[in-house]
Amino acid sequence: MFLKRLDIVGFKSFADRISVDFAGGVTAVVGPNGSGKSNITEAIRWVLGEQSAKSLRGSKMEDIIFAGSDTRKRLNMAEVTLTLDNGDQFLPIDYHEVSVTRRVYRSGESEFFINKQSCRLKDIIDLFMDSGLGKEAFSIISQGKVEEILSAKPEDRRTIFEEAAGVLKYKTRKKKAEIKLAETEENLNRVQDILYELNAQIEPLKMQASIAKDYLDKKEELKQHEVALLAHEIEELHDRWEALKRSVEENRDRELELTSQIQKKEANLEEMRDQISALDESINDLQQVLLLASEELEKLEGKKEVLKERKKHAAQNEQQLKEQIAELTEQINQLLKEKEEQKSVYETCEKEVKELKSFLQKKENELLSLDGNIEEKLEQLKSDYFEKLNELASARNEINYIEEQLSLRKVKADRLDEANEKYISERKELKKEKGKIEAQLSKIGKTLQNQLSSYHAGLKTLESLKQQYEKKESLLYQAYQYLQKAKSKKEMLEAMQEDYTGFFQGVREVLKAKNKLKGIHGAAIELLTTKHEYETAIEIALGAASQHIVVDDEESARQAIAFLKKNAFGRATFLPLSVIKGRSIPKYQLSIAESHPDFIGIASQLVEYESAYKPIIENLLGNVIIAKTLEGANAIAKQIQYSHRIVTLEGDVVNPGGSMTGGTVKQKSPSFLTKNRELESIRDKIAEMEEKTALLEKEVKNLKQSIAKKEKELDDLREEGSSLRMEEQALKGSLREIELKERNINDHLKLYDAEKIAYVEEQEKLDERKTKLLSSIEQMEGQIQQLDSEIRQLAEKKEKQQKSKEEWMQEITELKIILAGKEESFKNSKEQLARLEKEYHLANQKKKEAEKDLQLLLDEIDRDHSGEIQLEEIKKEKLEDKNKTIELIASRRRQRMSMQEELEREEKEWKELKRAHKQLTDVLKDEEVKLNRLDVELDQLLNYLQNEYKLTFEAAKARFPLQMEKEEAKKKVKLIKLALEELGTVNLGAIDEYERVRERHEFLTEQRDDLLNAKETLFKVIAEMDEEMKKQFSQMFAKIRSQFDIVFKELFGGGKADLILTNPDDLLNTGVDIIAQPPGKKLQYLSLLSGGERALTAIALLFSILKVRPVPFCVLDEVEAALDEANVQRFSKFLKRFSENTQFIVITHRKGTMEEADALYGVTMQESGVSKVVSVRLEDTVRYVKSS
Repeated sequence: MFLKRLDIVGFKSFADRISVDFAGGVTAVVGPNGSGKSNITEAIRWVLGEQSAKSLRGSKMEDIIFAGSDTRKRLNMAEVTLTLDNGDQFLPIDYHEVSVTRRVYRSGESEFFINKQSCRLKDIIDLFMDSGLGKEAFSIISQGKVEEILSAKPEDRRTIFEEAAGVLKYKTRKKKAEIKLAETEENLNRVQDILYELNAQIEPLKMQASIAKDYLDKKEELKQHEVALLAHEIEELHDRWEALKRSVEENRDRELELTSQIQKKEANLEEMRDQISALDESINDLQQVLLLASEELEKLEGKKEVLKERKKHAAQNEQQLKEQIAELTEQINQLLKEKEEQKSVYETCEKEVKELKSFLQKKENELLSLDGNIEEKLEQLKSDYFEKLNELASARNEINYIEEQLSLRKVKADRLDEANEKYISERKELKKEKGKIEAQLSKIGKTLQNQLSSYHAGLKTLESLKQQYEKKESLLYQAYQYLQKAKSKKEMLEAMQEDYTGFFQGVREVLKAKNKLKGIHGAAIELLTTKHEYETAIEIALGAASQHIVVDDEESARQAIAFLKKNAFGRATFLPLSVIKGRSIPKYQLSIAESHPDFIGIASQLVEYESAYKPIIENLLGNVIIAKTLEGANAIAKQIQYSHRIVTLEGDVVNPGGSMTGGTVKQKSPSFLTKNRELESIRDKIAEMEEKTALLEKEVKNLKQSIAKKEKELDDLREEGSSLRMEEQALKGSLREIELKERNINDHLKLYDAEKIAYVEEQEKLDERKTKLLSSIEQMEGQIQQLDSEIRQLAEKKEKQQKSKEEWMQEITELKIILAGKEESFKNSKEQLARLEKEYHLANQKKKEAEKDLQLLLDEIDRDHSGEIQLEEIKKEKLEDKNKTIELIASRRRQRMSMQEELEREEKEWKELKRAHKQLTDVLKDEEVKLNRLDVELDQLLNYLQNEYKLTFEAAKARFPLQMEKEEAKKKVKLIKLALEELGTVNLGAIDEYERVRERHEFLTEQRDDLLNAKETLFKVIAEMDEEMKKQFSQMFAKIRSQFDIVFKELFGGGKADLILTNPDDLLNTGVDIIAQPPGKKLQYLSLLSGGERALTAIALLFSILKVRPVPFCVLDEVEAALDEANVQRFSKFLKRFSENTQFIVITHRKGTMEEADALYGVTMQESGVSKVVSVRLEDTVRYVKSS
């Protein structure tokens, strides 16, 4: 691979695009100073990835863009393209030609391209990494590089070898790893700080989360039991509700049935009353029948008498009837004759007829009234007589009934009185029992109140104890944490003390092996102690002597030194007790120093140690004065003529002679004295904390026992309260039963009072009625006697009127005959005719009647004997009927009495039914109230279930079956609720917060572990890189060293040179010295050579590096400027030989170099500030000269 072409536009002084083609061999670039030759070198460096504007002789990257001239404006972009021939695939890219382009804009933006494909700067750097090219490689060597070799210290000169060895990438990685390590350390510290904070949070949060989880668990447990209990209670209530509802419905049915029975009873009573009324009516009717039968008998007696009379007058009547028939016949004939005659006399007779009719009517009426009044009066009197008899019988019956009722009511009243006395005594007993129960309830209530007060006081005490317990427990946890940290720190300090951390390697190894070696007492710093305020001053006063090892004698020291040499553990200083003598300050100087106010004391007097080590301590610190301030130290030093070292408390030093040392005391780790003091302090603190922790543990234990004791007391109180409440509920139940019994008794007593009042009222009514009846009986008996006399009188009067009746009848008959005659004559014309016809018919009818009467009379005469027999038989029948009627009346009266008794019995039953109905109605009302209460309780339970747990009864019953007894479940629920109350205010967010903090703690713990692992890994990686760098540096140094001598001899024409490591044991930090012996001179260091010899030696070193690590091309920027002509000739020839393997681009002013170049480019600045390039191939020029 070689450099093929360089294209530049806008880069520094190259305003126009230029192209520089490079061939193999040596290409020289020449030109006057300031023409822009070095800009070509810098363009190549820039395109290979240089990022430092200072390396490109600018202050910022925009300075490489053409800045303009007198004639040209400035450009806004610079671009450089480097084209490489990659036919041998030297670069790890699958192209035969590789072009790398870098472009920068004045705005600060940059662009990078590989083969015109956009890429990153990192891609370009990675492409040339380990290829020998790049900004850090030896592909570009400028005067600066030569000057670096010449003027650098040995330690800085090693950088050249590191670059050659290719360890820069390791250094870069190591630097990154160290930065990463620092970041890791910082992150670790930050993580540990956060973990420390989280550790302080996590325990309280853990406790709160535990309490919250307990709360949720108990809440869930409460839900399980309470929902199951609620479902069970709802089911029980529902069953009770259904049973009560059935009972209500049954009672309603029963009430309807009782109502129906009462209605039936009332109907039966009404019917019975109707029947009694009917019987009364029947009795009255029968009495009427009896009266009629008596009348019939009397009539039969009358007929019998009439028959007797008829027998007497039968013949007379027969003659009369015959005569009447004859007369009627004659009359009829007469009427037929007079029919025509009477027609004319009608008008004249009309008046007579009317008068006659009137008279006849009057007579008939008188007859009728005569007979009717007596008959009616007699009948009326008989009727009144029988009615009075009936009324008398009824009154007597009613009096009998009233007397029976009074006797029954007296029995009933006696029974009610007995029941009343029984109820009154029962009520007295119940009142006594009620008083006892109320007294017991009052006593239990007071006991419960006292227990409740004790319970609440106990709860407060328990809460206080728990708070104290939580505080003490929190303090105990903090004490544990502090103790753990203190113990960890103590263990760390003890481990550091045992490992002798902070001591030099040699000292550390000797101290570790002091049990194997004889006479080793320890480091000087270990053998003394001092106050905290003197620590810094004592450590500064001791300085490196603090790590001097005190031994018994010189032999012990020799053995220890031999031990160090044998194991290559480094070096150490030993203080043999047998040899070392103490040092001190003269008394006069001491007295002068003591007089100064800033004087504190002699350092040896400010420390404590064993007397055996006094020579050592006085040797190290006996002549050191400790002062307060630097100003005071200066004053004391001046007074004692700067003869002794003075150290201030802050660590500033005034050395003998007057020099001063001071500044900041920078300690990466605590000093030994500080660590010892810290260790002692931590031990004291640990002992103190262990005592306090033990006390806290005891207090926590006592508090825990107190809490347990108090909880047990509260549990006992709860159980006692529960049993008292059960007893109270039982007493309340008994009280309710007594009140119910009392209410029933009061109801019975009220009923008794009502019945008593009704009894008294009825008694009064019955007595009043009986009195009235007795007085009415007396009246009725007088009325009956009066009626009886009136009946006898009317009967006699009737008998008398019966005799004059026939006379009236006869007179009326005669009047009728006269009237008939008058009527016949009364009618004129048609009317007279009609009258005559009527009279004719009437006469004819009378005739028939008379004939009939005659026939009857004849028949009666024939039947007189048999009629009497019939009348006797009829009389017997009537008498039997009368007797039957009397018996029937008696029977009906008995029936009425039985029906009256049955009516009373039915009324009694009706009243019992009414009472039962009233009681049933009261029970029904109570049950309906209870049913409504159950409804309300059910609604409350269902609402509570819905509102509290968002569950329906069906879901609760299905999901939460009751798995224990109801009472046990109630007790469990009560205990859980008490437990929830005891938990107090619960932070439910603590669970999530604890989880978050715990996850964060775990995450940070993992991060810490990862960081620790990363730290270890980084340490391991750095160690591996150190080993690799040592290896590569060592190998490369050996190769360069061998080539350096050869190249030196070629360039100098003899002599010899060598490279020497200043510290072979530390290959990572060792410097490199150059020793050279030009021909005819002695071997000497580079700094002792002349300028030209130094430059040529440096060039020899660069060529040696290039030989060991060849590069495809190399740019040399005026590296031979300091050489004389002879050395330039040797340099150019060597360069020519070297160009067979490496392509060289040389920026030069020297003729000798130009002569050996294969191609020559000239850089000119014809236009002010703008560089131009002209090229000449010397081979072509030589051929041209030869041909010409």
